[in-house]
Amino acid sequence: MRRLRGSAVLTLCALLSACDVASGGARGEDGLLKPTAQPGATARAGGLGSAALVSRDTNGFTVSTPDDAREVRVTQDACAPLAYALSGTAVGRPATTVVRKATGEGAEVTVVLAEYGSDQAQQAMDAIATALDECAAGFTATVDGDEHKVGKVAPELAPEGVDQAMGVGATVTRSGRATPAKAVILRSGNAIAYLSGTPSIPATVLDAQLVKLRG
Repeated sequence: MRRLRGSAVLTLCALLSACDVASGGARGEDGLLKPTAQPGATARAGGLGSAALVSRDTNGFTVSTPDDAREVRVTQDACAPLAYALSGTAVGRPATTVVRKATGEGAEVTVVLAEYGSDQAQQAMDAIATALDECAAGFTATVDGDEHKVGKVAPELAPEGVDQAMGVGATVTRSGRATPAKAVILRSGNAIAYLSGTPSIPATVLDAQLVKLRG
């Protein structure tokens, strides 16, 4: 296994204002950056739906479909793409998204499959890589109304077998309790699988999604 990181070639301006796809969000009336993707959207026939996990793919895990999209808010623009990846939210404006949640073995993993147009998937990967450089010391985000203090963020190993992959690890403190948080982002062509989990992303879930993403 090895870690592949997207080249951080976009400027901060392009990431967070001029290039809305890479920023992963739009500003609300309160000035906070908010994700614009709709994880509950239905994938087109023969597209992402066929790559979504089901329980039979993950021995020992129950796979379900969440009812609602997570609301992630970040005041530090540079950290927004990383906050989305760690929180189970797609970066940018994918054309279609599918969300699954895998629970088992003491872990809970959210998987967001997102299909992008043109080179937007690569831009999303670049945005996360840039955020990882800019926000390694940590940042604060609000997820579904709860404050999450993200400590030091570090790159981790990610699997081979797709066009691009990144792994991220951090410690997130919520209501005074610190919990390990992991994210693995896999790109295959114009599709990205965002896996986020606490306290880990078990290999059973990661390997199953990797295989299905590759088709």
